[in-house]
Amino acid sequence: MDTLILGPLVVTMDVGDRILDVGGVAVRDGEIVAVGTREELEGLPAAETIDATGQLLMPGLVNAHTHLGDSLFRSLVEELPLEAWLERLWISEREFVSRESVELGARLSIAEMIRGGTTCALDMFWYPEAAADAAIGAGFRLVTGPIFFDFEGPDGVPVESRIAIGERWLERYADEPLITPCVQPHNQLTVSPEGLRAARDLADRAGALFHTHCSETATEARQTIERFGRTPAAHLDELGILDGPTALAHCVHLTDDDFARIRRKGAAILHNPLSNLKLGSGIAPVARMLDEGIPVLIGTDGPVSSNDLDMWTAMRFAGLLQRGVHQDPVLTPAQEIVRMSTTVGAEGLGLGDRVGRLAEGFRADLMLIDLARPHLTPMFDVYAHLVYAVGRDDVRSVMIDGRWVMRDRTLETIDEAAVLADMTDLASAIGHHAAALAPDSMGLR
Repeated sequence: MDTLILGPLVVTMDVGDRILDVGGVAVRDGEIVAVGTREELEGLPAAETIDATGQLLMPGLVNAHTHLGDSLFRSLVEELPLEAWLERLWISEREFVSRESVELGARLSIAEMIRGGTTCALDMFWYPEAAADAAIGAGFRLVTGPIFFDFEGPDGVPVESRIAIGERWLERYADEPLITPCVQPHNQLTVSPEGLRAARDLADRAGALFHTHCSETATEARQTIERFGRTPAAHLDELGILDGPTALAHCVHLTDDDFARIRRKGAAILHNPLSNLKLGSGIAPVARMLDEGIPVLIGTDGPVSSNDLDMWTAMRFAGLLQRGVHQDPVLTPAQEIVRMSTTVGAEGLGLGDRVGRLAEGFRADLMLIDLARPHLTPMFDVYAHLVYAVGRDDVRSVMIDGRWVMRDRTLETIDEAAVLADMTDLASAIGHHAAALAPDSMGLR
């Protein structure tokens, strides 16, 4: 074995939901080759044996929807509804987004996620190759790919060139073990029906996931009905967009017909409770989604819309919101919330056969949590602890694909000091530019 971890409380999230009070995991060539009790595994030959007594071992978290490069603009735009907020943000993006700045922002975001036990994320942003390269360098698992808009963005790509560039992008990263390609039109208002169909065709030809925003706000839903005579979900369905692996971010405002279409086509919904609350977009009907058997994954959204990439907080809100709204304390059980952030998260992104569980044959994406903390003592219900007590500062070590990316709270694959210094320098320029903007430049594009 390369690595043998012995003694922790093991939350496997495997098909039997096994919990091993004193367990262990053996890793070889990036793969989990054995999961069992300490007694069963102790004595196996290994290059490194770790005594993790007093810790909790579990799969890494899956952040199902975010925009990594937006860490460049954290807290720059506040207290605006989504549509005006986007227009204001895009002013700064046009000025400061580049291949280099996006990679810097992605490295910062990946460092933050690793520190919080997230080992995989789905990212939609300009210059997806920058995020992919940052992830490869950091040893981080990333789902990303070409994006589509009906206007030339800060990446300078003409609308008519996006498909060809997307094809080349998918070919370039097809064999990268840590990169899972996807195709990402922004939404049905910023991408024409023809553009959406072309993107769906590109995803199908590449065998890639199709990812887009859908019904995030009431305004978006109303404008879609005004323009196309149907809701966002119905529009996507009528165009054939849902006829293949699809992940729909948000889905806050759904009709009964939308539910039926999404359920029938098997699309996954990416729930982002923090940004939906912060931007005043509403509360997604997650309890009904789960009741109807629709896969629901949890995401943080971007660090400019939820302001951080803390999956533990997102998990907690995902669990609490439905209970409060429906005045029912048995909704969204803690174990289901953990599934949404591990096994279901991986399955919804097309990675369910590789990550999201501690099981033989799965890649070794895992974390160790320090249980010797006042707020984690005592512990009678493991899943309740993970959703309502554990926080990102409790994560001690993180492994991705069999490689330690954080050991004892020290990042192993990212020069954190250098990233912070570079970001501080760039942030100064971004702040000065934003402060110089005339009030009338804050409005719509």
